[in-house]
Amino acid sequence: MAARLTGLLRRLLGCERGGTIVAMGVALPVLAMGAGVVVDYGILSEQRQAFQTVADASALAAAREFRLANATPATVQTAAEKFAKAQLAAVNQTATVATSVDLKKFSVTVDVSTVARTNIMHMFGQDMVTVAASATARVLGTASICVVGLETTKNETIYLEKEAKLEAPECAVYSNSNMTHGLKAMQNSQIRARFICSAGGSYKDKYDSFVPSPTLDCPVLKDPLASRPPPSTGACAATDLKVTSSTTLSPGTYCGGVRISKGAVVTLNPGIYAFKDGKLDVSGGATLKGANVGLYFTGKGAVLRFDADTKIDLTAPRDGVMAGMLVFEDRSSPLNQKHEILSNDAKVLLGTLYLPQGELNIGANKPVAADSAYTIVVARRFTLSAGPTMVMNAKYSSTNIPVPEGVGPGSTAAHLAR
Repeated sequence: MAARLTGLLRRLLGCERGGTIVAMGVALPVLAMGAGVVVDYGILSEQRQAFQTVADASALAAAREFRLANATPATVQTAAEKFAKAQLAAVNQTATVATSVDLKKFSVTVDVSTVARTNIMHMFGQDMVTVAASATARVLGTASICVVGLETTKNETIYLEKEAKLEAPECAVYSNSNMTHGLKAMQNSQIRARFICSAGGSYKDKYDSFVPSPTLDCPVLKDPLASRPPPSTGACAATDLKVTSSTTLSPGTYCGGVRISKGAVVTLNPGIYAFKDGKLDVSGGATLKGANVGLYFTGKGAVLRFDADTKIDLTAPRDGVMAGMLVFEDRSSPLNQKHEILSNDAKVLLGTLYLPQGELNIGANKPVAADSAYTIVVARRFTLSAGPTMVMNAKYSSTNIPVPEGVGPGSTAAHLAR
């Protein structure tokens, strides 16, 4: 626009006809004003972008203060304003900083503004304009994250029915679904957690309960384990393996499925077990146990199913590529494959169950994972049906099994909400 205005001025100045001189006398103030708008707009836009960068960074920095047990609105506000002033000084800007804190939503809003004098437009009566930017950041409460439902575009990302209970008194439950029923409880079900957050809405009928009430419109939480590398798989150690008597298995790649039944007691030696293109199916009164083991599922039909009459006792590895990861689903697995824990004797599931493509369904009649130091679920969908109680303990210091980075303690990351 500035180039066009300059060119037009040159053409007008180069024309000697009297009519043009008169027209130029009329047009010149308009053209000059237009050029002034362009110049001032560019300068003020740069200033506003600088303010936005400061507001974003200050809101995030202040929101992290919620991690502290003694955080108050005053301390969070002070942190925001100190950070903003330091950032403004670093970019040679001055502005007014205003901060508001919402303890209920664990959010902080930072507004950065100034009244700036125009460089050119003041010659045409427009002396001052307001330049402002605003940012809001939230954290997932002050609780560790122990449940994340990753699905964003469908209802019932986290879903309970038929008197199901999700017990997470010391950690947070998070639904990424933007839908109105992304977090849903039906038929006398309950979620009890330190903090409950939904990117969309929540639904319960009059017989259900959320304790506390969910915080709604939370920012979508990126997959906290997205950077975690998967384990490698090798040649098939066995294909379509059927186990009907007590035995010990060793780490390796099991293709086409492993079926354990007829009361067999199967012990897994420490290490990583890859299940490729087939189900890990425990049924018929069988037992599956193992300390420091990681279960990796890859390919079509690669899911776990622990039937009602089985006994399950598993803990994740202490070190290596699957340290802290009890279950890891390949990120390229087919969408929405269902993994089922129906066992009425699955008291120990110590570690993280990571199913980025699939659904984890809990359908036991007795508490699941109740004797685990900690259990964390990150899944595309997490559902509980037929009256189970899923216990998400958060006794991280009572075990030598590490918690994967991004979940558990220290996972109260701040996110920009707008």
